[in-house]
This record gives sequence, structure tokens and C-alpha cells, in this order.
Amino acid sequence: MESSLTPKQKQILEWIEAYLKTHQTMPSRREIATGVGLSSPATIQQHIEALEKKGYLRRGETRESRALQWTARSKKHFLAKTDASPARDSSPFERESHSIESEIIPLIGTIAAGYPIEVFADPKPMRIPHSLFSGSKRARPGELYMLTVRGDSMIEDGILPEDWVILRKTNQARPGETVAALLNGEATLKRLQKTKTGYALLPANPKYPIIPVQEGDRFEIQGVLVGLVRNYSGS
Repeated sequence: MESSLTPKQKQILEWIEAYLKTHQTMPSRREIATGVGLSSPATIQQHIEALEKKGYLRRGETRESRALQWTARSKKHFLAKTDASPARDSSPFERESHSIESEIIPLIGTIAAGYPIEVFADPKPMRIPHSLFSGSKRARPGELYMLTVRGDSMIEDGILPEDWVILRKTNQARPGETVAALLNGEATLKRLQKTKTGYALLPANPKYPIIPVQEGDRFEIQGVLVGLVRNYSGS
């Protein structure tokens, strides 16, 4: 029953539904945590267990990260959500992506630690569901852009090589936010940390060092991470 869902559980179900339409596969718990802005897969696990008890999700034959499945109740939830649409008999899992609130965001290039952002000569416009990035309100034209991730320095934050990161153009960020930054002419995607003397850029992989921003460095924030799209087509 719709009233049995908490706001966070409803958000998680709707994020999974949007992800499933984009990727045709169930997300992992870490991907869900990143997508809905929770701190860890452990927190997501508590919500998933609650959704299982309420009958909206069930486990498959294995306990692998992608073994979650829809139930008749979850499908009914999404059919009810779109009931106002005229004369449509298909489920939301069979509809075109424009049936979900979405935004066209340009994929403009790549970002890799230690190299400038490589900008494509011909940016690729991509239609991305709102539920895959922070906030449901429409961004201003040109405010959002995407980059392909090269390298594995942010894997413990769930950002993998070949993923598309969605960034909001800004030259300011709060400590703790993940940013695309330019430091002495080299671009990187890292978490911003405040220090006693200024700032540092933190990787999410222990094999990479923390990068201090020192006095006299040419440092510029070029965007703040607001979402992520898992790109399974990358090599």
C-alpha cells in the first residue's frame, strides 16, 4: 500500500525504476546509495530489508548485489503513479525514457587525474532521468554537464572507470563535496577537504595520495558532482 512507504523508501523505489529503464539491470546497493545521496551501502541495506518486508522487493536465487527483483506490489505502485496518463496499458518498464522526468545533459569530454579535461569536439547530448542526479528541479540551461571518468582513484565512493559523472558548473564548493578541479593546469575528480592552511583533494582509493592545495598554486573548481550514470559500454 502506498501509505506504507516512507519518503526515503519511495525515493529509493523510484530511483531503482529510473535506473532499470536506463540500464536494463538492477543497480547494486552501493549504486543505490550513491544515487539517492546516502552515506553507505549499509544504510541502503536497512531500507531494502524494509522494502522486502513490505513486499516491494524480493531476493532472487542468489544473494549477489544485483539479485533484487520487483514484485507485483512494486509494479502496481508504478502503474498507479502513472494512472493519469490517457489510454496507456503498458507498464513504466516498457515505456520510452521521455515518460520519466528527465534532462538533456551534454557529455562534453573526459576527466583523469593528472591531465587536463579532454573536451570532445562534438559534445553528445544525453537524456538523463532526474532521479539519477541530485534534486528534482530543472537546472538552468547549460548548468549541467557530464564527463567520462578515466582511472580508479574514486572507486570507494562508487565512481568507476568509464562512468559518466554529472556535474553542476560552479567555482565554489563545500568541504565534503566531490569536485572537478583544476590544479596547476591538471584536472582531477576528488573530494574537497578543508585543512588548517587551506584545502586538500582526497581520493577514494588508498593507493592514491591526498593532494594538498598549497599557497601559490593555481587552483580552480570547475564543477560539483550531482549525479552518476554507470556506463557499461566502456572498455
